Amino acid sequence: MRHQLEMLATPSPVLRWEGDVWSGVFMALVVQMPQGGQRGGEQSTSDEADEEADQGAWQTQMSLQVAGLGSLDVMLRFAPKQLDITLSAENQEVLARLHTGEADLRSRLQACGFEAVGLHMVERQGKGDSV
Repeated sequence: MRHQLEMLATPSPVLRWEGDVWSGVFMALVVQMPQGGQRGGEQSTSDEADEEADQGAWQTQMSLQVAGLGSLDVMLRFAPKQLDITLSAENQEVLARLHTGEADLRSRLQACGFEAVGLHMVERQGKGDSV
């Protein structure tokens, strides 16, 4: 109970979970809620406007370890009507499959009401730190 109250008291609460989602599939998940707080009556510079936009965005990181395919990291950042996704994998075959379905994924996300969808697929070099 204490940890739950501490999470709610922080300016930008973070939820973390790790475990097996299926047999042979390990997942680590981090969800960061938008920061609260508004600036009253001040005019913003472009840097401040970007920072305020970031404060209203949810951020999620997920790392999947799949036997035979390796790891896949997913970073999501979403704000009203905007979604930015970065998918990274070490395995070239996984990246090729992701690229094959990129257009379909983008159109499905836009059909869900996202006006701006950013999809980035990158190759992760070596065994880096994940979530």
